[in-house]
Amino acid sequence: MLPALRLLPSLALALGLGTALSLPPAALLAQGVTTIARAPQDDPALLVADDLQITPDRRLIASGNVEALYEGRRLRARQIIYDHETETLTIEGPITLQDGEYTTVLADQARLDRDLQNGILTGARIIMDDQLQLAAVQANQVEGRYTQLYKAAVTSCRTCNTDEAPLWQFRARRVIHDKEERQIYLDGAQFRVFDVPVMYLPRLRLPDPTLERATGFLIPSIESSTQRGTGVKVPYFFKLGDHRDLTLTPYIATKTTTLEWRYRQAFTTGQIEFEGAFSNDDFGTERSNRHYLFGQGKFELPRDFELNFDIELVNDESYLLDYDYSDKDRLDSEISIHRARRDEWVSAALTHFRSLRTNEENTTLPTIAGNLDYERRIFPTRLGGELRFSGGLHSHYRSSDSILDGPDYDIWADGRDVTRLTGSADWLRSWTLFGGIRSTVQTGLALDSTHVNDAGTTSASSDTQLTPSASVALRWPLAKTTRGGVTHVIEPVAQFGWVGGSN
Repeated sequence: MLPALRLLPSLALALGLGTALSLPPAALLAQGVTTIARAPQDDPALLVADDLQITPDRRLIASGNVEALYEGRRLRARQIIYDHETETLTIEGPITLQDGEYTTVLADQARLDRDLQNGILTGARIIMDDQLQLAAVQANQVEGRYTQLYKAAVTSCRTCNTDEAPLWQFRARRVIHDKEERQIYLDGAQFRVFDVPVMYLPRLRLPDPTLERATGFLIPSIESSTQRGTGVKVPYFFKLGDHRDLTLTPYIATKTTTLEWRYRQAFTTGQIEFEGAFSNDDFGTERSNRHYLFGQGKFELPRDFELNFDIELVNDESYLLDYDYSDKDRLDSEISIHRARRDEWVSAALTHFRSLRTNEENTTLPTIAGNLDYERRIFPTRLGGELRFSGGLHSHYRSSDSILDGPDYDIWADGRDVTRLTGSADWLRSWTLFGGIRSTVQTGLALDSTHVNDAGTTSASSDTQLTPSASVALRWPLAKTTRGGVTHVIEPVAQFGWVGGSN
């Protein structure tokens, strides 16, 4: 038996080869039969090959559909040669190494040391998270942490299987991928669009796609429209801590210069997010500055309350559509607080509306509205059934003071301001009668009081109504199940109701 070589500690391949070298030569020289070499039981590694041989100079050669498995790594190659004297691995491709869940390495050939910490790969491509590809004629593995690529290209992985020039790419004199920091460093980088250089950067750092949050450039994009022309967006992400970040996106096009931004922050009890843009363009007769701001937030308050707000502001009616930021033609900014419990609902909200429609005048629209709502139900033991109480207060304001009906001819004064108070109390109870008939009785009383300012002659300035109601409903649910398991339900319903009041 040949003396066993020292096991390589870093990969299934090395473990399997080390184990195989402790086998008799006769067991390794079988041709045309898949050979499996396993590591010791406490080290779950596996090497599979069509042919496994040991040469007189103590080189182990695994050839034909070679596959090595170890600690989540999977290596496939046409041939692997381990030289015991030099303690090096020579791998003939095509080579595919699945390194964890997010990284795939492709190469034509490789020569690595026994620990797979240092070596050279030719015709190498590294695909990260199916999003980014690093490609070079030669790649050097250094200390198991750094991968150095020379005259390399960094681009979107969507172009992996085509011969066409990618939409965008970085060409660099040297690219270094730091596996521990999960960062990509480029020296002498050119940013290219359809393989045409558009920008030169002496040094550039990009986050590894497997890194969820890190300061650096994000994937650029090309924008083209009839109005804005053709341009490029290059977003840059700032990590401002574990709970905050800022993204700035310069947008340079033939007819506009724009800076887009987004800010996010998480708190112990909530979160906020703001986004917006500043543009200088010449869409009109002269250049103008335009901007917008959208924001939203949510916070948990004591006693089960929740606070929400959103902001929607723009200084030009057509800005959002011109830049495809939003198709909203009516903006609403609101702050609200509410609480929902099993038998109670309470909410309060203040809303500001703005119309971007050319046929609507904001002075005659209810641009400010306030709402207060409360609802509660109880189950009295003596009376039985369910009691529901609800109340609401609504008010809206128009900046116009006109008491006349304008050109919209909706028969109401254009400047009217309305305040409305509502309240109701209802009681309902159900019984099961003979033959499975369900009977439900419901009674209630509703209050509705309205006050209108600047009503003119189009309506009364105030009105109050009390509306009693009562109803009785009879239901007779009938069910039938067929042999096939299908259930048919028929429920005849008869209801008698009465509503009082002046209307």
